[in-house]
Amino acid sequence: MTRIKICGNTRAQDVALAVELGADLLGFIFTRSRRQISIEDGTALTSNVPESVDRVGVFIDEPSPLIAAAIEACRLTAVQIYRPITAEDRRLGVRLLPAVRMRPGEAVKADGFEASDHPLLDTWNPLSDGGGTGETWTWDRAAELASRYPVIVSGGLNSTNVAEAISRLRPWGVDVSSGVEAEPGKKDPAKLRAFVEAVREADGR
Repeated sequence: MTRIKICGNTRAQDVALAVELGADLLGFIFTRSRRQISIEDGTALTSNVPESVDRVGVFIDEPSPLIAAAIEACRLTAVQIYRPITAEDRRLGVRLLPAVRMRPGEAVKADGFEASDHPLLDTWNPLSDGGGTGETWTWDRAAELASRYPVIVSGGLNSTNVAEAISRLRPWGVDVSSGVEAEPGKKDPAKLRAFVEAVREADGR
């Protein structure tokens, strides 16, 4: 079964709906983004999330001590980082989702990761400030990586294209943020439901 990660959560009602719909991972952005939240906000948003749902902190280039503080305060169980993973990161004691920016025309080689890593594959954009872009990429270019690691596909997914991404890569998980929003930081309940239904339908094929 493909795991579903709903990212960019800023409101308690969106978190509650994602849990109700069966999301497997919830993402909270603690770095520069229109969806950025504080550690205090994160503590409140994660307080009622069941232990069965992974709580993912998203970071760009923050140092490990700051990430550790967020992990402790917000009960995070995983971190998604848009910079090279360090030895200090590996001592954080949570699942690591090293973000990989997929550059046009380049296939990603399946090296540089540890067996426990869950590489998150996102779109490369030279104008991005370092985080997610909300843009799709050519999924076939990650075939080798997906065959060796439990990858998470991110970048421009929505209810109309997620089935194709699943069909091409059979990833461990899929990640969505802007594709289920009414506006940045605010989820659209209908889009969120449609996305979850599309993933589950794709799993059943």
